[in-house]
Amino acid sequence: MKKACYISLFLMLILMGLLGYRYYWDAAIEQDILAANGYRTTIGEEYRTVNFFVKPELVKIRSKKPQSMHDVVTRIGNSNIVLTEVRLREEVQDIYFTFTLDNKLPRLKGYFLTQNLGNASNDIKMPVLELRGDHEQVIELGQFAQGPAQSFSFGINLEEIEALNNGFSVELRIYYGVQYEKY
Repeated sequence: MKKACYISLFLMLILMGLLGYRYYWDAAIEQDILAANGYRTTIGEEYRTVNFFVKPELVKIRSKKPQSMHDVVTRIGNSNIVLTEVRLREEVQDIYFTFTLDNKLPRLKGYFLTQNLGNASNDIKMPVLELRGDHEQVIELGQFAQGPAQSFSFGINLEEIEALNNGFSVELRIYYGVQYEKY
Protein backbone atom coordinates (compact mmCIF):
# COMPACT_ATOMS: atom_id res chain seq x y z
CA MET A 1 0.00 0.00 0.00
CA LYS A 2 2.79 2.42 0.93
CA LYS A 3 4.65 1.58 -2.26
CA ALA A 4 1.58 2.37 -4.42
CA CYS A 5 1.14 5.69 -2.60
CA TYR A 6 4.77 6.66 -3.24
CA ILE A 7 4.51 5.70 -6.92
CA SER A 8 1.30 7.75 -7.30
CA LEU A 9 2.91 10.73 -5.58
CA PHE A 10 6.01 10.42 -7.77
CA LEU A 11 3.92 10.27 -10.97
CA MET A 12 1.86 13.30 -9.89
CA LEU A 13 5.04 15.29 -9.26
CA ILE A 14 6.37 14.39 -12.70
CA LEU A 15 3.07 15.36 -14.33
CA MET A 16 2.98 18.67 -12.46
CA GLY A 17 6.59 19.35 -13.46
CA LEU A 18 5.86 18.66 -17.12
CA LEU A 19 2.78 20.89 -17.07
CA GLY A 20 4.71 23.69 -15.37
CA TYR A 21 7.56 23.32 -17.81
CA ARG A 22 5.13 23.48 -20.75
CA TYR A 23 3.42 26.51 -19.23
CA TYR A 24 6.59 28.56 -18.77
CA TRP A 25 8.86 27.27 -21.52
CA ASP A 26 9.57 30.08 -24.00
CA ALA A 27 9.57 27.86 -27.09
CA ALA A 28 6.18 26.41 -26.16
CA ILE A 29 4.78 29.89 -25.54
CA GLU A 30 6.17 31.09 -28.89
CA GLN A 31 4.64 28.10 -30.66
CA ASP A 32 1.23 28.83 -29.09
CA ILE A 33 1.48 32.51 -30.06
CA LEU A 34 2.44 31.83 -33.69
CA ALA A 35 -0.37 29.26 -33.98
CA ALA A 36 -2.81 31.79 -32.41
CA ASN A 37 -3.59 29.15 -29.79
CA GLY A 38 -5.24 31.34 -27.15
CA TYR A 39 -3.46 34.52 -28.30
CA ARG A 40 -4.34 37.60 -30.32
CA THR A 41 -1.35 38.42 -32.47
CA THR A 42 -0.23 41.19 -34.75
CA ILE A 43 2.61 40.11 -36.99
CA GLY A 44 4.53 42.50 -39.20
CA GLU A 45 4.27 41.67 -42.91
CA GLU A 46 7.79 42.87 -43.65
CA TYR A 47 11.11 42.30 -41.99
CA ARG A 48 11.74 44.65 -39.09
CA THR A 49 14.94 46.69 -39.18
CA VAL A 50 17.23 45.91 -36.26
CA ASN A 51 20.30 48.06 -35.57
CA PHE A 52 23.06 47.29 -33.11
CA PHE A 53 26.71 48.01 -32.44
CA VAL A 54 29.44 45.41 -31.90
CA LYS A 55 31.95 46.87 -29.44
CA PRO A 56 35.65 46.82 -30.39
CA GLU A 57 36.57 44.57 -27.44
CA LEU A 58 34.27 41.88 -28.85
CA VAL A 59 36.14 41.92 -32.17
CA LYS A 60 39.60 41.29 -30.75
CA ILE A 61 40.85 37.85 -31.74
CA ARG A 62 42.81 36.37 -28.84
CA SER A 63 43.54 32.96 -30.36
CA LYS A 64 42.79 30.78 -33.36
CA LYS A 65 40.21 28.84 -31.36
CA PRO A 66 36.55 29.94 -31.54
CA GLN A 67 35.77 32.36 -28.71
CA SER A 68 32.49 31.48 -27.03
CA MET A 69 30.69 34.35 -25.36
CA HIS A 70 27.25 35.52 -24.34
CA ASP A 71 27.15 39.28 -24.97
CA VAL A 72 23.75 40.88 -25.52
CA VAL A 73 24.23 43.38 -28.35
CA THR A 74 20.65 44.69 -28.38
CA ARG A 75 17.25 44.20 -26.73
CA ILE A 76 13.98 44.66 -28.59
CA GLY A 77 10.80 43.96 -26.68
CA ASN A 78 11.21 40.54 -25.09
CA SER A 79 14.03 39.55 -27.47
CA ASN A 80 17.79 39.73 -27.00
CA ILE A 81 20.25 39.40 -29.86
CA VAL A 82 23.30 37.73 -28.37
CA LEU A 83 26.79 37.46 -29.82
CA THR A 84 27.67 33.83 -29.07
CA GLU A 85 30.90 33.22 -30.96
CA VAL A 86 33.73 34.97 -32.78
CA ARG A 87 36.34 33.00 -34.65
CA LEU A 88 39.18 33.55 -37.04
CA ARG A 89 38.79 31.29 -40.05
CA GLU A 90 42.19 31.18 -41.69
CA GLU A 91 41.05 28.82 -44.45
CA VAL A 92 38.69 31.48 -45.86
CA GLN A 93 40.56 34.51 -44.48
CA ASP A 94 37.77 36.04 -42.43
CA ILE A 95 36.48 36.76 -38.95
CA TYR A 96 33.20 34.94 -38.40
CA PHE A 97 30.52 36.17 -35.98
CA THR A 98 27.59 34.08 -34.75
CA PHE A 99 24.52 35.61 -33.11
CA THR A 100 21.48 33.98 -31.52
CA LEU A 101 18.02 35.38 -30.89
CA ASP A 102 17.02 34.71 -27.28
CA ASN A 103 13.33 35.28 -26.52
CA LYS A 104 12.15 35.57 -22.91
CA LEU A 105 8.39 35.57 -23.34
CA PRO A 106 5.91 36.53 -20.64
CA ARG A 107 2.83 34.34 -20.87
CA LEU A 108 0.24 37.15 -20.94
CA LYS A 109 1.48 39.73 -23.46
CA GLY A 110 4.57 41.11 -25.09
CA TYR A 111 6.56 41.74 -28.26
CA PHE A 112 9.26 39.55 -29.74
CA LEU A 113 11.23 38.90 -32.90
CA THR A 114 11.21 35.68 -34.90
CA GLN A 115 12.54 34.26 -38.17
CA ASN A 116 9.98 31.46 -38.12
CA LEU A 117 7.34 32.89 -40.44
CA GLY A 118 6.49 32.59 -44.09
CA ASN A 119 3.92 34.56 -46.00
CA ALA A 120 0.80 33.04 -47.55
CA SER A 121 2.53 32.22 -50.85
CA ASN A 122 5.52 30.69 -49.02
CA ASP A 123 7.88 33.11 -50.74
CA ILE A 124 11.22 33.40 -49.04
CA LYS A 125 12.31 36.98 -48.59
CA MET A 126 15.94 37.85 -48.97
CA PRO A 127 17.55 38.99 -45.73
CA VAL A 128 19.36 42.30 -45.66
CA LEU A 129 22.56 42.80 -43.70
CA GLU A 130 24.66 45.96 -43.85
CA LEU A 131 27.83 46.61 -41.86
CA ARG A 132 29.37 50.02 -41.21
CA GLY A 133 32.53 51.12 -39.47
CA ASP A 134 33.80 54.57 -38.50
CA HIS A 135 32.19 57.53 -40.27
CA GLU A 136 29.56 55.23 -41.82
CA GLN A 137 32.25 53.48 -43.89
CA VAL A 138 30.71 50.42 -45.57
CA ILE A 139 32.31 47.13 -44.54
CA GLU A 140 32.18 44.38 -47.17
CA LEU A 141 30.25 41.34 -46.04
CA GLY A 142 31.81 37.95 -46.71
CA GLN A 143 29.57 34.96 -46.04
CA PHE A 144 26.12 35.10 -44.45
CA ALA A 145 24.09 32.22 -42.98
CA GLN A 146 20.78 31.83 -41.16
CA GLY A 147 20.08 28.98 -38.78
CA PRO A 148 19.99 26.64 -37.18
CA ALA A 149 16.88 27.79 -35.35
CA GLN A 150 16.97 31.51 -34.50
CA SER A 151 20.65 32.18 -35.21
CA PHE A 152 22.58 33.94 -37.94
CA SER A 153 26.26 34.30 -38.78
CA PHE A 154 28.42 36.36 -41.06
CA GLY A 155 32.04 36.67 -42.03
CA ILE A 156 34.10 39.80 -42.60
CA ASN A 157 37.16 39.43 -44.81
CA LEU A 158 40.49 39.99 -43.07
CA GLU A 159 41.22 42.76 -45.61
CA GLU A 160 38.54 44.76 -43.77
CA ILE A 161 40.14 44.27 -40.32
CA GLU A 162 41.17 47.94 -39.99
CA ALA A 163 37.52 49.00 -40.32
CA LEU A 164 36.70 46.90 -37.22
CA ASN A 165 39.18 48.56 -34.85
CA ASN A 166 36.56 50.85 -33.31
CA GLY A 167 33.73 48.34 -33.49
CA PHE A 168 31.06 48.32 -36.16
CA SER A 169 27.34 48.80 -36.58
CA VAL A 170 24.96 46.26 -38.03
CA GLU A 171 21.68 46.93 -39.82
CA LEU A 172 19.75 43.72 -40.16
CA ARG A 173 16.42 42.78 -41.71
CA ILE A 174 15.76 39.07 -41.09
CA TYR A 175 13.19 39.17 -38.28
CA TYR A 176 9.46 39.67 -38.09
CA GLY A 177 8.03 41.54 -35.11
CA VAL A 178 5.19 39.83 -33.23
CA GLN A 179 2.91 41.63 -30.76
CA TYR A 180 0.75 39.26 -28.72
CA GLU A 181 -1.77 39.15 -25.91
CA LYS A 182 -3.43 36.17 -24.24
CA TYR A 183 -7.23 36.14 -24.29
